[in-house]
Parts: sequence; C-alpha cells; structure tokens
Amino acid sequence: MFRPATEADRATLRAFIEHDVAGTPYAEVPLYFLRLALEGRAADSRAVVALRAGEPVGCALYGEVAGTVGTGRMHFIAVTASARLLAVGAGLCEAAVADLAARGARLVIAEVPDDPVLVSGRALLAKCGFVEEARIADYYRDGVAMLVLRRAPAAPA
Repeated sequence: MFRPATEADRATLRAFIEHDVAGTPYAEVPLYFLRLALEGRAADSRAVVALRAGEPVGCALYGEVAGTVGTGRMHFIAVTASARLLAVGAGLCEAAVADLAARGARLVIAEVPDDPVLVSGRALLAKCGFVEEARIADYYRDGVAMLVLRRAPAAPA
C-alpha cells in the first residue's frame, strides 16, 4: 500500500535516506527534496510512502523539473532491506511515475551519479524502464559522471 508522506513520517523517511546513502557524499540532495516535500512544495518535490503491516518500509521522492512543461524527475527511492525482497522499490517508482503522468508529465528523468556505491539504485531504475539518455563526465568529481536516465510514462487508460 502507498500513501502520500506526512510530517509524522519525517524522522522515519530521513532514517531510510541516511541509511541508503551512509558513507557516500550523496545525502544532502535527497534530504533537501524530503524537506521540500514535507513543506508542501509539491511542484518541486512530493513523497510517497510504502507501507507493510501499517508501518513505513520505503519512500520515493519525485517532482517536476522547474522551467519545463511535462517533465518529471525521480529524486530518490529508499526502502528497507526486507522491502527490497518484495519489489517495494519498483512499486514506489511506478507509483511516482503514475502520479507524474496524471499531472501531465510526458517524460520522467533521473539524474544519478555513475558511482559504484549507487549501483543498486541504478539497477532499480533500469528495472523500471529508465534508459541512459546522456552522460556528463566528471560531474560529481573526477571519475564520477552524471547519468541522465529517461523514461516515458505509460499512456493514461
């Protein structure tokens, strides 16, 4: 089951994000988008929570790309280890893409570091239909490119 995140979820979702990016230089951006989502800045960021037995087991952060028409962006997906075994991450991704499509998104992008510590996140996005559109060498630091991944949402029924 998925539902929009609320202020009551802040500490739990923050812990999910911090766990997933522990030991990496990438924590600041998803925490920023979590803050925006919980402040109600829906165009910039929204958060959806996955529940299992009534308890949060993951979240997806996503929003619209400023200055564009019909472009959404996946900011971050975090799930517990047990939820990964149940494909909760893919469900969160699909829920976020469906919400973006319902709001008029014609495409959804994800900008991710091509860093080995994030290989599971890139694998999740690939499983969800994101393909590499562009690569910007040495974007995050020497040797770590930014990958721009793209996916077209399913046509509304």
